[in-house]
Amino acid sequence: MLSLLVLGVLFAASGCSVFQPALPTQTPALPPTLTPQPSATPLPPTPTATPTNEPLYLDATVLSFDAQVPILIYHHFIPDRLGETNSMKMTLTEFKNELTKFYDNGFALVSLREWIDGTYELPAGKKPLIITIDDLWFGDQLFIGEDGTPSEYSGLGLLYQFSQEHPDFRFHAATFAVYGDKYYAVKQVGDQFYTEDDATWTSPAWRQKLGTTIAWAIDNGIEVYNHTLLHRLTEISDAEIHRQLWENDWILRDLLGEVGREDLIPGLENIIALPEGKWPETYSGKNEVLNYKDPEGLPVKAVLEAYNLDSAQFTPSFFSPQFNPYAILRITASPYFVDYILQNQSTIAPAVNCRLGPLDPAGAENADVLQSLIRDAVTNDTCSQGVYHVNGYIFTARPDGVELFRDQQAEN
Repeated sequence: MLSLLVLGVLFAASGCSVFQPALPTQTPALPPTLTPQPSATPLPPTPTATPTNEPLYLDATVLSFDAQVPILIYHHFIPDRLGETNSMKMTLTEFKNELTKFYDNGFALVSLREWIDGTYELPAGKKPLIITIDDLWFGDQLFIGEDGTPSEYSGLGLLYQFSQEHPDFRFHAATFAVYGDKYYAVKQVGDQFYTEDDATWTSPAWRQKLGTTIAWAIDNGIEVYNHTLLHRLTEISDAEIHRQLWENDWILRDLLGEVGREDLIPGLENIIALPEGKWPETYSGKNEVLNYKDPEGLPVKAVLEAYNLDSAQFTPSFFSPQFNPYAILRITASPYFVDYILQNQSTIAPAVNCRLGPLDPAGAENADVLQSLIRDAVTNDTCSQGVYHVNGYIFTARPDGVELFRDQQAEN
């Protein structure tokens, strides 16, 4: 200890500095302390929301069992400059006026076929109307132009144009053809239609034009039926009655084949309009009509008879006890009878709406579910008895219960 002290004095005396290591100016930082992290715990899966079915309500259209319909008969249509309206000819202006009156009073066209088999439908608030045309085919009744659309100077062409302007009026008509002595127009000049001067059944232009016209009509909702070969069912033999019906039907099918439209033949129906509304005089002659089968073997579905020139009558519904498919009544179209229909329209029941529900959407296509809903609505006096159209089904709701009448989804 002493020697170290002596050495220190000696160094100091000699002027030499004693080495001293430099001290750090900052205290060195300690290494960071790691905080232990907990291991990740997986979160439970988010539960998938179960979809909840909102209650659904369906609108059914309801038609009265006692509904009746005016069935109008037209023949020819003429420009105003060529004459006045009578029982066989109607000016185009008068025809449009009649359509406008019916439309403004809440009428809409329905299919004759669907009226006869009970499947017709209407929008709620609309009243039914059926248009028929006899003694076809003439250009003034329907003429298809080169552009594939019907001429506005033909009756069905004017009706088509009116339905395009008023879609809720719709486009329907039933036509009754006489092929034995009618040579269809092949050209239009202004507001007139002309056939070939030498028209015969073997004339290619005539057959093509008529076949194409008939195909257009069927494709667009016009029904084509039988009015006999030469407009005759009276004062002829039973065998001739059969020939008048059979050959007329055969020519229709031949014309469709001429233009490659045999696909339309299976959809044809066996419905007959009596020429002049007259039955054959004999009992056997009447049976010849009623027992007639068309080339496909279909029996007669309906017969249209009286013109009712003296007393207009409406045709009852398929569901009415008064309905007779072999005595379908018609009214000759004229301003007088149009006014008569409008004056008596309170006797023509419109379609009404019935809201069904609530129901699970999954049951909207189920006939049993819909049947039960209709039963509840009628039982609770929410809706009336009648013929219900809903989602492709037709039901009848009567005091003794609700029954499925037609499943049109299955048929289609």
